[in-house]
Amino acid sequence: MQLANNNFIFSNQLRYRLARHGLFWGVVWLYFTLLYGVFPIIDFVNKGYGNALSVFMGLLSSGIGAVIFMPAHMILAYGIIYVLFARYLDKGQYLKIVIGVIFFSFLSASASAALSVGVVTPLHNWFGTPRVRGANLSYLLMAGLRGGITVAGFVAAIKLVKIWYLKEQAFRQIEKEKFQAELQLLKSQIHPHFLFNTLNNLYALTLRKSEQSPAVVLKLSQLLSYMLYDCNASEVSLEKELAFIKNYVGLEQLRYGSRLDISLNFQGDLQGRQIAPLLLIPFLENAFKHGTSEQLEQAWIFMDLAVDDNVLTFKLVNSRDSDTFAPASVGGIGLQNVRKRLELLYPGKYQLTIQPEEETFLIDLTLHLPKKPAVLKSDTLPVAELPV
Repeated sequence: MQLANNNFIFSNQLRYRLARHGLFWGVVWLYFTLLYGVFPIIDFVNKGYGNALSVFMGLLSSGIGAVIFMPAHMILAYGIIYVLFARYLDKGQYLKIVIGVIFFSFLSASASAALSVGVVTPLHNWFGTPRVRGANLSYLLMAGLRGGITVAGFVAAIKLVKIWYLKEQAFRQIEKEKFQAELQLLKSQIHPHFLFNTLNNLYALTLRKSEQSPAVVLKLSQLLSYMLYDCNASEVSLEKELAFIKNYVGLEQLRYGSRLDISLNFQGDLQGRQIAPLLLIPFLENAFKHGTSEQLEQAWIFMDLAVDDNVLTFKLVNSRDSDTFAPASVGGIGLQNVRKRLELLYPGKYQLTIQPEEETFLIDLTLHLPKKPAVLKSDTLPVAELPV
């Protein structure tokens, strides 16, 4: 139904355009027939005709007159929308539009006066209901101008509203495409960034000729499969995202071994929740890259994630080397991207605090998730059999 309405209003197909114009001029005809039919009806009543017959004959004479005057109204209406608006509106040449309106108004009034003298007045005389006795040319021009401006005003208003609506829709489409392009760019930056870090971890294991290298390659392929296929959707299940995080942490812990103490805590109603893919992983990447990798002594990472009534709270604290402390430091491209993605995907629905301290780095995120769907489906990503 909505599509049909849009086609009727906005489609340029001939049948829809004819239907629109036919409906409009039908309403115009009915308006003038009823408006000016009062006077002929009174004349017929005064002459002794029956009330029903008087109404019929009065409306008939006014209806015929409304049809005759319609071409004069069309001159001004179509001159404005198909000549003046089409040529000068987008260019902002409003003075030419004003001059053009004056010109078409004169043509419309002249045509109306000519039709009044040559056709409509003889018709009313034949019906026995003279319209105006002793009307001069200036009166006929003003009467024709009044009718033409009334109709053309409605036509111009409708056309301007359509132009505004179509431009608004085009602007929204451009904004949507810009949003999608920017979001896709941010996601495309995350993928190579994540791959680069993970390959570095794998390189470190191969240097030590670790027997765990084949398992790392296998789990890396699973993680890449998730990023390439599942992450194409605008949202993924929170369970899948957390399974991805566990696999990633398992790979990292293989690299650092006993030098890293890591604790992951997930609690609350996690099932059936949806979240933007790869939204949390940059925080962990930052913790490993700028925290654990720069520490020579025992390093630690603590992550706590909870969901309570559609509100996700995420806290991540990691140790860092006090010698590398920089108060203005808030991470690299990963944290910059996640800030932009949060602003694009969850505007006004999140609070993010990034607090670098001398020996710790704190991430505190509060995020309002979409409401849980009525039907739940568990589709979690298999968790790697790696220590966490």
